[in-house]
Amino acid sequence: MGAGKVFCIIGGIVTLLATYLFSFATPFLYGIGFLLNIPTWFSTGNVLIIVMTIVFIIFLFSGLFIILGVKSRAIAIIGSIFAIVVSLYFILSLYGVLPLEAAMFVALFTHAPLVPGIIPVDVFLGGVSLGTFILLAGGILGLIGGIMGPDDF
Repeated sequence: MGAGKVFCIIGGIVTLLATYLFSFATPFLYGIGFLLNIPTWFSTGNVLIIVMTIVFIIFLFSGLFIILGVKSRAIAIIGSIFAIVVSLYFILSLYGVLPLEAAMFVALFTHAPLVPGIIPVDVFLGGVSLGTFILLAGGILGLIGGIMGPDDF
């Protein structure tokens, strides 16, 4: 198995774990919370919120896209770009770098924890939780794997 395949598999698994099991900022901000909020955001009628909801829905599949990069490098690159952009979005929003209008989309992920204290895993690092940085790392690993490609040399 080539190194590109290994990076895609590890990056995809790390991205999936960060998306669904770790919080992004507080125990109330995580991927499963977004899944539970999707009907609410589509019913708002606000076109910008609906577009951002669609972008975040694609992001929820980014870990799978990275794993599928074992067969196609383009899919791995697309999935990793979504993971990297969303993690940087959370980092910049939660540290106050982005203006308030852009930071309001963080609320799309807000929901009560499934199992308080267990799911999502919340390791707070001052503004952002560990899950955001794990998501960034998974996206970078997937990007490296996508650039290297699935071929064995």
